[in-house]
Amino acid sequence: MKHLKFILLTVLCLVFGLAGRGYAETNPVAMLTQAQGTVEYSKDGAKWKAVSRNKLLSEGEQVRTAADGAAKLINQTTSTVQDMGANSVVKITANGIEKVSGSLSEPAKTEGDLLESLDKRFAKAQRYTTVRRSVDKAKSTKLETIKEISLSTRYPDLVWSNVGPEYTYELIIDEKPVPIAAGSGDMIRHKISGLAAGKHTYLVKVMQNGQEVYAPKKGNSLTWVDGDALKTLEKGMKEMQSLAPGDDFMLGAYMEDHGFTVAAMDLYRKYFQANPKDVDMRPMLIKTYHDLNLKDLQKNEAVQYQKMLAEQE
Repeated sequence: MKHLKFILLTVLCLVFGLAGRGYAETNPVAMLTQAQGTVEYSKDGAKWKAVSRNKLLSEGEQVRTAADGAAKLINQTTSTVQDMGANSVVKITANGIEKVSGSLSEPAKTEGDLLESLDKRFAKAQRYTTVRRSVDKAKSTKLETIKEISLSTRYPDLVWSNVGPEYTYELIIDEKPVPIAAGSGDMIRHKISGLAAGKHTYLVKVMQNGQEVYAPKKGNSLTWVDGDALKTLEKGMKEMQSLAPGDDFMLGAYMEDHGFTVAAMDLYRKYFQANPKDVDMRPMLIKTYHDLNLKDLQKNEAVQYQKMLAEQE
């Protein structure tokens, strides 16, 4: 359980790196998650808005709960988690979370430090939300797929961009080709099966009328997770679901942290379907589109994100 609390904090720091554009003037100090019942936040203590989803909190903002309310607060500055009870008010300070009234548990310290490599990786992610103007040109048949991906029997889907409805594909795993039919929409999805646990090489060729029109110069890495590794993963998933029940965003972040980028994308999409007004966390989905080389989806989501930011101003 301590490990999962650490994952929550890792997610928080990841989101701080991603959501900086929306909080350019004041960096977030904490994140509210697992809101239950009536939970509200305010920037000035006068005007209050309901919170039903994950919410980043900056210095000066306040959170309050009604008689039926409760929430978890993750403190980025001290790497701790606190439970906020009913009929309570807290204020976010430069150093963390200050109880004004009611019930706020003692900070639960987590173990371990954030890996510097993760911090650097997440710090770059904000650029994926930028919408760049481009000159219209013919769509290329060049196809890029994710360099490293983990899959399992529960999450067996491999995805890549659809370069056009007139094209089919040939998926090659360990030099064994599998024909893939043409598809509609921005993304092709194929379920993988029959692999032994461990690493495999894969690549995707673009075909037209039975002829190869594009093939990558080298393959990418696919790890099939099974056996003890799968048991460990599923144990962690259950712990995450216990710590953050029903929170697809947190589960998605856990899966992404373990290389299951397609699973993370699907869980983020599910989360935003249920929480369409959530701006703070949206760069996480944009990042998975980028990592999976789903460029059209990334661009569309980035446009939506920038529009939502503008509406907040």
